[in-house]
Amino acid sequence: MKEGPVESLRAQLSRDGALRTVMAAILDRCDSRGALPKQMILRCGSREERDAAVRLLSAAAVRASNDREMCVRLDLARADERLRSEGSPGLSEVLYAAAGRPPRNLRAENASLAEQAASRASELAAQHAGAAAAFLMTEAEKLAGCRGEMFALARDDGLARVERELAVAARCMELAEKNEQPVRLANFARRATGSTKGLRAGDRRYVRVADALLRYVPGLVEKVDAEGLREPGDRRRLALECLGVFRNETPIDVLCYGRFILQKHGRRIDAPSAHHDLGEPCRLLLLHLRDAQVADMRAERVVSIENETTFNDYIEWLRASGRDEIVLLSEGQANWAVVRLLGLLASAAPSVPIVHWGDLDRFGVLILRSLRRRSGLAIDPLWMDVAIFQRFVNEGLPLTESESEEIRSLVTMSPAEVGVDLLRAIREAGRWVEQELVAEGVLGLRSGSGGYASGIPSVSNA
Repeated sequence: MKEGPVESLRAQLSRDGALRTVMAAILDRCDSRGALPKQMILRCGSREERDAAVRLLSAAAVRASNDREMCVRLDLARADERLRSEGSPGLSEVLYAAAGRPPRNLRAENASLAEQAASRASELAAQHAGAAAAFLMTEAEKLAGCRGEMFALARDDGLARVERELAVAARCMELAEKNEQPVRLANFARRATGSTKGLRAGDRRYVRVADALLRYVPGLVEKVDAEGLREPGDRRRLALECLGVFRNETPIDVLCYGRFILQKHGRRIDAPSAHHDLGEPCRLLLLHLRDAQVADMRAERVVSIENETTFNDYIEWLRASGRDEIVLLSEGQANWAVVRLLGLLASAAPSVPIVHWGDLDRFGVLILRSLRRRSGLAIDPLWMDVAIFQRFVNEGLPLTESESEEIRSLVTMSPAEVGVDLLRAIREAGRWVEQELVAEGVLGLRSGSGGYASGIPSVSNA
């Protein structure tokens, strides 16, 4: 060739796409280590690419690999030696020059980037305490090892972006851990990040912050585990709620029935009593309960009920029996409006018993335990004892093997907690009982033409 290898190769590249692909693969491998490897495996996407490798390096430097026609072994050391023997620059120099790209050493670049990023994370950790400091130290370790999403962010967007993101996440954690008053997520985000959109449910920062709080705030993961929640999104939501950060208080409400009046900022709110006189339940928002107290109430007991059908049946039974009770619908795992109202009622009348009635299954027991733990009240089970279970077990639903194992694990972990005897009976029988089935019996819904049986059912506290 009269023209040099660089010029000749550059001219071929301008019209040969397969050759450009092969060269890019070789240079990418050179960049990854900062030097030309002696050999490499090239997975060709077409016969044209395989033929281009032969034209570039010579047939002697290209061999089939593992009997796969489109996978070839490149002897780059041999091709390099041939070029040098002809008085030309080495293979990597020719390829870089022809491609018009500078040589790189990504391994060294990553090591330098990792060292700088880890140093900045460690400096931030020294400025924080608690969960934020623990999170930052863990991130520093990951960064030093060129691992994790923060390192990927540093590589893609630079050190300044990583430092900014770590600082914001740490501030969110620190404020959440120190938070003492209920706050909406949007307002919390504005405080922590400067924008109401800076911490949105489900986004990467939200996930990062919530997961770190779960991992590093003492006792938080135990509280969340005790609720029986399995979906990561539900666990993150509850973790923040336990620290007083709520997504939005407007949809958080409690459906209740009974005679009681609230007082808030000098004003009386008698909606529950007014609706009670009309024979209707009343819906109270968590916002209504903030800074409120129970000014007056009339109740023989307070009953929390898990399922809406039974809640409505129980209200009808109360009206037919003439009993004075206050009833709350927990709708499965009780929200903070339910917990807040229970606390207000207990403060107003400490001697009035509070009970919870739910399904005779693992989740029913977990809901009861959660209510007791979150409210700090001695809430007793209503019609959730072994005697009631034995009465209805033959009409119950079969227990799956996995659920039986979950019950065994729960009993082992908490052998002295409320409801453990019921859990043992459920596992032994291999069946569980819906609350609605129990309601038909204890409220007398099966008697006569569907009306309520006379008399008051006895209360059994397990």
